[in-house]
Amino acid sequence: MSDAVKAEEIRREMIGVREHLARDVDEIVDGAGRLTDWRNYVASFPWGSLGAAVALGFMVVPRKLEIVSPDADTLEKLAKSNRLVVEHKPRSERKPGFIETAFTLTANTLLRAGIAYAGRQIGKHVGQQAAEESAKGASQS
Repeated sequence: MSDAVKAEEIRREMIGVREHLARDVDEIVDGAGRLTDWRNYVASFPWGSLGAAVALGFMVVPRKLEIVSPDADTLEKLAKSNRLVVEHKPRSERKPGFIETAFTLTANTLLRAGIAYAGRQIGKHVGQQAAEESAKGASQS
């Protein structure tokens, strides 16, 4: 075999290796995406996901406080043993009314819509700049 034939054969093998490498990298990226996507686990293991969500919710939600109204003798004993803890929690003066709640909800909705609109406009602007720079780079090549 001549050197030219060997070189051509090596080139063909390298082209094949590059094609396989590109496919393998794509498969690895897809696999990593599936591993980090919680929806994949919910679809594959619905009952296990439900159990995990219930367990997480049970651990996150605080237990209900037990409020005890002791009599005077019990209070006296606790005070003498330095185990009496008194917390003063003043009552709120007023609760917001319907109109105030509706106004707050509307204001929050408008604020979120404004932020989303601004984000879209910034994204368009950045995308246009990137496209212009890409076109500029391609025309210079």
